Amino acid sequence: MTKLTVLILSFIAFGCSQSNNPIEFYVDVTGNDSNQGTLEAPFKTIEQAKNAIRALSEQQRQKNINVYLRAGTHTLSETIVFELEDSGADNTKITYQAYQNEIPIISSGVPLKNWKKLGTYPAALPEVAKGNVYVTDIPDGLGRFYTMFDGDKRIPVARKEGFDFKNINYVRAKSMNVLHEKDRYLLRRLELTGGKILKSWPNLEDIEVGFAPVPWTMNMMQLESVDEKNGIAWTTLEANAPPAAKKSHTKPWVENVIDYLDTQGHWVVNTHERKIYYWPESGEPSENLVIPKLKEYFRVEGKIDYKGPIDTPTKNIVFKGLTFMHGERDTWWKGHKGWGIQHDWDKFDRGNAMLRFRGAQDCEVTECRFTNSGGSAIRLDLHAQNININNNLIDFVGHMGILLCGYGPGTKDVNKNNSITNNLIHHVGRIMKMGAGIFMWQSGSNHVANNLIHHVPRKAVGVCGIRVPILQKRDINFDEASKTIRWDEIDTSISSEGSFWERYTPFLHASNNIIEYNEVYRALEELADGSALNVSGAGEGNIMRNNYAHHITSHASGVMRTDDWQRGTTFENNVIYMANISGIVHKGFNHIVNNIIVDCSSKESIRFASYPDEEADYGSKIQNNIYYESKDAIKYYNISYRASEGISKPEDCDTDKNIFFCAGNINQANKFVEAKRKDGIEINSIVADPLFEDIANQNFKLKPKSPAFKLGFKKIDMSQIGLKKNLFPKRYIKFDVEDIDGRRPNFHRNRKGEETYDFW
Repeated sequence: MTKLTVLILSFIAFGCSQSNNPIEFYVDVTGNDSNQGTLEAPFKTIEQAKNAIRALSEQQRQKNINVYLRAGTHTLSETIVFELEDSGADNTKITYQAYQNEIPIISSGVPLKNWKKLGTYPAALPEVAKGNVYVTDIPDGLGRFYTMFDGDKRIPVARKEGFDFKNINYVRAKSMNVLHEKDRYLLRRLELTGGKILKSWPNLEDIEVGFAPVPWTMNMMQLESVDEKNGIAWTTLEANAPPAAKKSHTKPWVENVIDYLDTQGHWVVNTHERKIYYWPESGEPSENLVIPKLKEYFRVEGKIDYKGPIDTPTKNIVFKGLTFMHGERDTWWKGHKGWGIQHDWDKFDRGNAMLRFRGAQDCEVTECRFTNSGGSAIRLDLHAQNININNNLIDFVGHMGILLCGYGPGTKDVNKNNSITNNLIHHVGRIMKMGAGIFMWQSGSNHVANNLIHHVPRKAVGVCGIRVPILQKRDINFDEASKTIRWDEIDTSISSEGSFWERYTPFLHASNNIIEYNEVYRALEELADGSALNVSGAGEGNIMRNNYAHHITSHASGVMRTDDWQRGTTFENNVIYMANISGIVHKGFNHIVNNIIVDCSSKESIRFASYPDEEADYGSKIQNNIYYESKDAIKYYNISYRASEGISKPEDCDTDKNIFFCAGNINQANKFVEAKRKDGIEINSIVADPLFEDIANQNFKLKPKSPAFKLGFKKIDMSQIGLKKNLFPKRYIKFDVEDIDGRRPNFHRNRKGEETYDFW
């Protein structure tokens, strides 16, 4: 009998005699793993508590088990993996939670000590930095790292703009990737123009260039070589698409070069010298400086049979009241092409979130905080079912807030039936600007409700799968998610009837998701061509309803959008207020019913667009919507980006029973409706004031005599939208960020950046 077993048995002998009492263990950073794990004699590590639970008998594990973490920073040097033997028994839970009101922090931060003011200056150090820079050694056992933190704040790495890429011609895939194998070299080649910023530095492997090859994503690429004379540079890895494949307002930059350490509050690392250089914002380095060792802290992982039909999940584990911080940013690897989910916004089955479920079921994450990290907060990979993520705060993380990532197209549909409710998510994607608040890829029948999401660089909520053109290129394995496709399953079960799209839709598992009662503002803050609430290349049956999206100004496309290769989606009962982009972008056979769109006059209420090779799929319902402008000019509908003859225009839809009103120019609406009636639509639509209760204070409740009700408009109860603060942890409310800039008058009427970029 092991020493641990003896300790555990002696500890539980009394406690377990009372059948209704849960078993309890305690972990304290000042504890000792030779202790019994009691409140008075706690373990030191979470790993030891996990092992103590494993040592319990089967009978003892029929109880609920609580592992209480005491206050302090619990520093991990390795990922803690919760496997099948760590599952809670049926009808029980094993809960890892904060003790009472204490704040246990889970971190992988390695302290940086022994800072010395730089005396001998590197030749390239900017003059302005001399006398201000400190230096220390990279801690033993660590190499190249990508993020650095000062307590609860991430410190940015030194960077420099001022160069660009020349336009190139190439044969393009629909994704903007190269189409042919022979052209893949273009994914690594940078033809430089502008300032002579890039140089052939001796530590090129430490140096990265960041750029948006297309407006809707970005890449961080390590340099391999720089030919300064001829203006040609090469990266070690292939990009999402050739640089400058489609220009945007996002300009490229280079980072982690001591030549450009010219601003306080920045740092660089040189692995050749094993030195870290830092210009502190406060004059001297603080005692709280750390660099991360891990990307992934906790992984709940069952037995994955990747090629087989059935996985065995780890079950019944709960995480409650914990704070996760100081995680590392992810990087790509050789051979990554084909493993990226849509537009390489993230990678398939990748350990780059602080909390990860991979082959898990019936688990919960509640009242936790994920903050101040270089990577993502939470991932649900492959088999993930009945995972409940509620009442958490996710803020200031480098990539995704919450990612659900199922298997690639095939018959294995096991990432589903999860719940993401009442979370506060803001300032995600702080490094990787394609990061979303909540993103579901090949994941279906999920419920996303009552979340408050704001200040995100791209999407608040996205639902995506693999677009049809990629499924049509079976012989190409270097396009988006092409390596995830389960061709053996498709070949044995695909129907021989119907269009290509109809035949492949059953393998697109991002279907039947319900996204409702969420509040979103200040989304789409970075990059371009996107939407705050987006469905693209997914399955059918997705519903976005009763959401409130407001105060959005960006370079992007629309507040809500059904994007390329999407059908069978419904947008209903949503309120969109104050945006400098389209209220809704409509493509394909998708329905827009009973929505309120107010003050989106910089573009239009609804933009009707198409995607390449779109086939005619008419008959979408565009009904019972209210289009309102408080000033004197508005474009209600617009038709643009005619990428195919199959574009679904207003007259191709069942477009009727809508209300149009422009408070400063009623005649404009009258003329618009008259013109549309000549096109055979809007026959029963009217021009009238919808009679909002108090639009100035964002009260869009309709007065009892509103003419909208006669047309069949259904009431939208906005009191149910957004965070339920009576359930949300009060201690986290103070970490929310007030939106001062977004509440400026006419904030939404600024078509920001349009001089340099307007994709449409």
